[in-house]
Amino acid sequence: MIAVALVMLSFALSAPHPGALEAYERGDWAGAEAAADVRSDAENRTLAAQAALTPLMLGDMSGASRSDRREIARRAQDHARAAIAADPGYAPAHLRLAAAIGFEARYINPVRAAMMGLPQEGKRHIETALSLDPDDPWAEGMLGAWHMEVARRARPGMFGSDAEEGRDRYRAAAARAGDDPSIAFHFALALIAADPHAHGDEALALLDEARAADAPGAFEDAIRAQAGALHALLARDREAAQTEAIRRLEE
Repeated sequence: MIAVALVMLSFALSAPHPGALEAYERGDWAGAEAAADVRSDAENRTLAAQAALTPLMLGDMSGASRSDRREIARRAQDHARAAIAADPGYAPAHLRLAAAIGFEARYINPVRAAMMGLPQEGKRHIETALSLDPDDPWAEGMLGAWHMEVARRARPGMFGSDAEEGRDRYRAAAARAGDDPSIAFHFALALIAADPHAHGDEALALLDEARAADAPGAFEDAIRAQAGALHALLARDREAAQTEAIRRLEE
């Protein structure tokens, strides 16, 4: 069985609270969550979910207990579910919920996660987001991430996973990501975790793309820095890079 971890999210929100968005962009995740949480509309509750998840996405909570990290993931789910209740057709909310479900699945027993239906529910929300906005590269990339991670941690075919389909979807998403570094970085992580020898050259190219992407923001700055560090490690020691990639995808 599998505890699916999804870490890529869409950042294109329609009209979040200006103070919440400003706090998010400067790296005040807690302040952004608090400011967005006072509003009940889908855009702000989605931003609240994003802000709650960001420390987990960046590895900033590695010193916290698994139970504490699970509580953060569940809080993000609450925000995302409230956003969907406010507007079921708001695709970014479905992506945040899928990501929050994936993070919760990391922090419990894999068999229990599968029995709870977490991988299946996460996939359903990604597919819902993709049906609502077929041109969104983030939804395409998250579906690619889902396929690759399930195939890596369980076996190809588990819950309908297909690693090749995952790579194809991830490549398509990365090609349309514009100036944001996140999709390229997380695709590189997935490739390195799967096989750093078979996919190492592609991963290095993706990490170069992530480092060169110039979207502004504290989150993007952190991703670019992590892409640079992972690029150096992969160029020096592919086995060590695989260990680090797996840690990032499972921690």
